[in-house]
Amino acid sequence: MQYLKHISKYILILTNTFITFICYGQVEKQLTPSEIKQQTIVTEPVTLRKGFFRAGTMANYRVADKYFTADGLREYYTSNIWGTNSSFAFMFQYGISDRLEIELSTEYMDSRQESQITEVVAFTNTTRTTLINRKGSGIGDSYLKARFQIIPEERYRISLTGFAKLAIPTGEKNPTGIRSAEQYDLPVGSGTYALTGGLLARSILYPYSFTLSFNYSYSFTGSKKFDITDISELKFRPGNVLEATAGVNLHLNEWIVFSNEFNYQYKNKDTINGHYSRFLPFSQIASYEPGLVFQVKRFRFGESVTIPLKGKNTPADPLYTGMIQYVF
Repeated sequence: MQYLKHISKYILILTNTFITFICYGQVEKQLTPSEIKQQTIVTEPVTLRKGFFRAGTMANYRVADKYFTADGLREYYTSNIWGTNSSFAFMFQYGISDRLEIELSTEYMDSRQESQITEVVAFTNTTRTTLINRKGSGIGDSYLKARFQIIPEERYRISLTGFAKLAIPTGEKNPTGIRSAEQYDLPVGSGTYALTGGLLARSILYPYSFTLSFNYSYSFTGSKKFDITDISELKFRPGNVLEATAGVNLHLNEWIVFSNEFNYQYKNKDTINGHYSRFLPFSQIASYEPGLVFQVKRFRFGESVTIPLKGKNTPADPLYTGMIQYVF
């Protein structure tokens, strides 16, 4: 009888110890508000938590040197054309709830085009050189975006997020500062509203993560001057855009990520006064974008380069991007 009492005592001790261990293993680490704000692109949810505010800027830069023809060939621009395109976007994000985030952004645009055209005048048997110098700088369009976690990542191994973005034409849409046919200020705005909707899926299997997104943009009818010789604004509608992106990323740790994205974009023809124009054809491009994202406390830095692989009727030069963000 005494023997059975000892066995029952040991079983009770082992059972209590096992239950305590199981309960301890199920308790998640409680993070302080400061620690939550320092979560990285790897450890944070897809959208900002409720009441959180993030501000940031993103810079893009491209040199206009090559383009893809309608046959998909990569060629240099003719007539000694050279130019640059850069933009500086300013983003402000706020978490309305743990699953709903809104974002307001605007951009500062800077474009420059330079070219030299030499032609032979048969009547005088001489050559004539024309220098073209055009630029455009100023506040471009603005964007209002909302993202909502349809399937939260914290409950499943994968998250599904829906988003909608409205482009608001706040930038100058017509040529200004006209000094001559060769020298004037380029427009920095699109001149029309556009609505984009899409889905983003993400799964983190540390040290890797996978992303897949689809979005579709519908542009509304607008009006603007396409050339300095236009007496009045012409009605136009940019072609709708379909875009798909797939990414495979490597996480060196919770602070540093090597990103790899493959992107495909197709844009329909634009219309002017309800008719298609041969000067505004359809375009498509497939590109590869390697990048690096790292974080120091609440500061997040990122840089990437978009490398065009194949396309039609679109620029063929790399696009360089830099980013910095801070969570308040």
